[in-house]
Amino acid sequence: SISAATVLGLTRRSRTSRRMRVDMLPARLALVGRRVPRFTARPRVAPARWTARAHAARMFSMGANGMPQAAASAVPSGVAQETMAAMEGESIPGLLKCLLAENAELREQLRIQNDLSSKRNDMLQENLRFGAKEREALRHQIRSLTGDFHILADKFHAENVGGRPRIQREGVEGKGAQSRMAYRPDEAYAMRQPTHTCELPHQSLAELAMLGNHCARRERLLREVMCVDGISWGQAHDVLKKLDTFNEKFYWFETMPYRIGIAAAFLGGVGSILLVFWAPVAEWYGINVAGEELPEEVKSISEMTTNQVGTWTWGWMEPMIGTASFVLLCAQFVRAQGTKMNMQPYNRQLLEWRASRIAKAFPRYDESMLRAWASHMPECKWTFFPTYERKLRKKGPPSGL
Repeated sequence: SISAATVLGLTRRSRTSRRMRVDMLPARLALVGRRVPRFTARPRVAPARWTARAHAARMFSMGANGMPQAAASAVPSGVAQETMAAMEGESIPGLLKCLLAENAELREQLRIQNDLSSKRNDMLQENLRFGAKEREALRHQIRSLTGDFHILADKFHAENVGGRPRIQREGVEGKGAQSRMAYRPDEAYAMRQPTHTCELPHQSLAELAMLGNHCARRERLLREVMCVDGISWGQAHDVLKKLDTFNEKFYWFETMPYRIGIAAAFLGGVGSILLVFWAPVAEWYGINVAGEELPEEVKSISEMTTNQVGTWTWGWMEPMIGTASFVLLCAQFVRAQGTKMNMQPYNRQLLEWRASRIAKAFPRYDESMLRAWASHMPECKWTFFPTYERKLRKKGPPSGL
């Protein structure tokens, strides 16, 4: 059997989770004694072991040396011995079991807390490693951006006229325009110059298109086709061929007034020369149409010189030529006044009609780019036959580059 003093000595320990001490056995017994009324208040009779614990709590107290001592009580010594026997035989082993169970529970809680702490530490270490990787990636991006910025700054200074190095002329005072030498491009700079409109940036193309450059408008339309259809620059030319075929569908009908005017002006100019100075035509026209006779003392027109024929025919040719010239002068004046009023002449009306027709036929593309490109007549050679854009392939019309 285990004595009460040994049990009271073993009960002194610390609780790790809550940092609390377990009281010695008399305190535990006193606590058990205070619980007695809760059990005695019930209708049933308290067990004998609880009564024994209450008597033991009343009988024992702590001494100066930390050992339990019997308290002064009026309880007979026989009862105390029976109580001790009950504690040694029944109550003390149960108390030890309770203490061991609490110890095991505290150890389990401590183990769980240790596991949680280790998991928390692992998560923190993982976050630290992830943060270190992100930091290294950000450093790499910053170094890359710094290098790109320096390259862009160098290109900007190279293209900017004011950023180029200044070379002072020898023997010239001051810092004026004559005091510095002109910039001479090197081979590396010359190799980067554009050779086609497709190498120009968007801003340059937009500025040229606003100034009426057809090559810039054509390149802008090609890039619009690339974006809408999701195709390459070379494949966009196939779409441009279809657009050009539709745009030039009525080309000959649209240009017929111009062709008639050119033919009439050419025939009128040549015919007026023949009617005035060429003797056979002048004689036939003067006798059969104008009703004039040859000058006196002239039997045959072959006897007259070219100037004499012109002097003879000028009598009836002058009114016709003068009237025709005045009509053209009036027409030119009307056109000039209409232009001042911002009135659209025939050619502008024609280009507007062409642009509106193709914009309605292909609404999937940007209307402004499509109308700007369609407001252009193809180049026509001296043979009166046009050179369509679909025949120029990828090079396109001459752009000056």
